[in-house]
Amino acid sequence: MSVFFIPLILYFFCAFSLKKIIVLFRKTSLIDKPTERSNHRVPTPTGAGIIIIPSIIFSSILVFLVNEIITTQWLVFFISCSTLMIVSFIDDLKGLPSTIRLMIHFFCVGLSLFSFKDEIFIYSQNFELFKILALGPTIDFYIITFLLIFFWLWVINLFNFMDGMDGITSVQVIFLTFVTNILSLLGYLSENFQSLSIIILAAFLAFYNFNKPTAKIFLGDVGSIPMGYIAGFIIITSLLQGGPIVPLLIITMYHLMDASITLINRIIKRRNVFEAHSDHFFQKALRSGQTHRQLLNKIIVLFFFLLLLSTISIKYPLSCLFLAILLSFGFLVLLHFQVKK
Repeated sequence: MSVFFIPLILYFFCAFSLKKIIVLFRKTSLIDKPTERSNHRVPTPTGAGIIIIPSIIFSSILVFLVNEIITTQWLVFFISCSTLMIVSFIDDLKGLPSTIRLMIHFFCVGLSLFSFKDEIFIYSQNFELFKILALGPTIDFYIITFLLIFFWLWVINLFNFMDGMDGITSVQVIFLTFVTNILSLLGYLSENFQSLSIIILAAFLAFYNFNKPTAKIFLGDVGSIPMGYIAGFIIITSLLQGGPIVPLLIITMYHLMDASITLINRIIKRRNVFEAHSDHFFQKALRSGQTHRQLLNKIIVLFFFLLLLSTISIKYPLSCLFLAILLSFGFLVLLHFQVKK
């Protein structure tokens, strides 16, 4: 019963708190003022994550304690998520050097993966390629750990990179919770993930009411960075515990492809990858004249197709993954040519 009762309360709490905090933030420095690379034209409060993330953490802990299913890995998860939230809030307020931010991200990811060390070791020993290469258990373990660190850090930062349009992060998170809940109901993920997904869904449905076009408040780094960490946690946990990873990759495919292709393009052009920019496909589409509402509606349609492919991929992973890549890439190409016109 708590799985549904607590998220219901959470939804109304977040809706009420966000409404109040919008007024408060207008009187502080937590205002996103438009610049040449901005996707909006009106100064808008930012930092909604200071309501959303603590609400998710507190509600999850409460449900886990009621159900008596909290573990060391989940404690590390809550500590890391809280740390990222606090540091990111300071960054929203005052601005922190990218090196310090990355060090904190690396610390939280490293701490989390340390709690998964047994699962990583087992996974590395069952990895078919490593059996052929015969490099040794220790080297196998460190290779997998390094790859997981790199992937998790990328997911954290791509959620931050992509949080630049009205409603886009809300939609991505909402659809991610759908897939997480489906995997949990089918027994691929633990009961905790069902609770977590419903809690996140409740919080982000409330946030979407204020973040949809025209946005009244933005998530801010305080929300996008911890949410990227949570997404990475779900994907990596599913991988290490033998669950299907393809459905989760498919539902995040648009974010993965837009951010990754943009990053590669900036590297090719020898531009600073840590410098703020407006080179993402959705940003160019907005600058070309599409409204936030028009573009978001198209992205939502894309996500419905990705959700369908995610569900089918439980039985047909490779073919659905290929179709998701093709579909997402085709969508980006469409945006590109619309910009050219």
